[in-house]
Amino acid sequence: MGSYCVSEIERAEWVRRSIIQEAACLTFVRGGDLEQVAAAFGGVAEFGRELDVDEFCEEAFANQERHPMIALKQLGDWLLVIEDGGEQGRRPEVLRRVAETTAVSVFWDGSGLTRFSHAVGGELRTSFEAVLPEYREGGAPDELEELRADLPWSQADPVALMLALAGRLTGLPPTPGWLAGRLRTFPVAPWPDDLVAVADPMEQVVGYPAELLPTLREAGGQPLRDAAAAVARHVIVAADCVDHPVLRRTACALSTGSPVDQDALAEAVRELSWQSIRSRPCSKVRAHRRAAEAVRQATHDDPLTALTGALDAARQVRGVEIVELAGIVTAELAG
Repeated sequence: MGSYCVSEIERAEWVRRSIIQEAACLTFVRGGDLEQVAAAFGGVAEFGRELDVDEFCEEAFANQERHPMIALKQLGDWLLVIEDGGEQGRRPEVLRRVAETTAVSVFWDGSGLTRFSHAVGGELRTSFEAVLPEYREGGAPDELEELRADLPWSQADPVALMLALAGRLTGLPPTPGWLAGRLRTFPVAPWPDDLVAVADPMEQVVGYPAELLPTLREAGGQPLRDAAAAVARHVIVAADCVDHPVLRRTACALSTGSPVDQDALAEAVRELSWQSIRSRPCSKVRAHRRAAEAVRQATHDDPLTALTGALDAARQVRGVEIVELAGIVTAELAG
């Protein structure tokens, strides 16, 4: 191991003696101002305030069961986003929104899980576990190999290694000064997970009549889409959120085959999730949030996954009966 690498790694080892030593995510963002970056992370602007790192970590710990928190600090041309025990900065849903130019994310937790991510222009370019850097994902997984290759990935602390690589990318040598001073902090209403391919969509149909399953397997693409749209319409009526403009427009788009505004729908789900956190248990807002998730599931690219995902989410909505949903789906598929 060259002396150059040793000095880089030693410089990063302070983090293991800091208040975020056990679990954290540090994300460096170039491009966009503080408010824009916070919003990309799902930060709730009206609850932003200034805290030092000790106060921030206390707040993050106290609220860990309710919502994540982020803290931001300007470091030259980069904004540093700090999470104590959080993981928003490693999520593709966040990196896609935050990386107007470049984002570099370093994540670790108490179980030994790690993740280094590099995003450019809204695309996740490369991402890997620090202990297995040879297994990389992303649109350009080999892009950082020249920068990464001479670091001793099997011989040093993985967190220090990731911070050293982040330092090479950002030009910011790891220093305790990253956490010093006042930080701009926000609670986070997380963006919903991306709708992804499901290995077996039928596993999502739990609790429904057994006779519905073969009907779903035999149905064609358009009937499945029509049934998913019918489930979405039924759910927003049952949850009394027909007046929600985004949910209403989405249900109409599903029924007519028009394009769905996925960004607006994700924002609606995120906002309803935040409202449900701040409202009383079993409130109307919580029913709206669950209905919104059922509508979002119905927009999946794959028709069968769209329907089964909508059915799975719909059964969580207060006032929605499984037998009634099964009848709606059966009628739609019968044509």
